[in-house]
Amino acid sequence: MGIRKLLNSLDEFFDQSKKKQKKKREKLSKLVLSLENKKAELKKNIKKESKKRKSSKETYNLCKEFKALSKMLKKARKQENILDDK
Repeated sequence: MGIRKLLNSLDEFFDQSKKKQKKKREKLSKLVLSLENKKAELKKNIKKESKKRKSSKETYNLCKEFKALSKMLKKARKQENILDDK
C-alpha cells in the first residue's frame, strides 16, 4: 500500500465518529480472529491430506489456499496495528 493510500485511509478513519471507529476496530478484530481459525483448520486438513498422498492435487490446492490466507491475515494484522497505533 502506498503512502498516499495509507494517509487517505487514515484520514477517512479519523474523520469518522468515535462510534464508527470503534465499530471498524471491532470488525477488524473479528476478521483477524476468523482468519486465524480458518488458518488453523486448513493446517489440520493439509496434514491429514498429506498423510494420504503427498503430491495430490488436493494437497496442492490446500497449500495454495493456506498461503493466500496467510497473506490476508498478515495484511489484516498490519491494518489492525496501524489503527491501534493511532
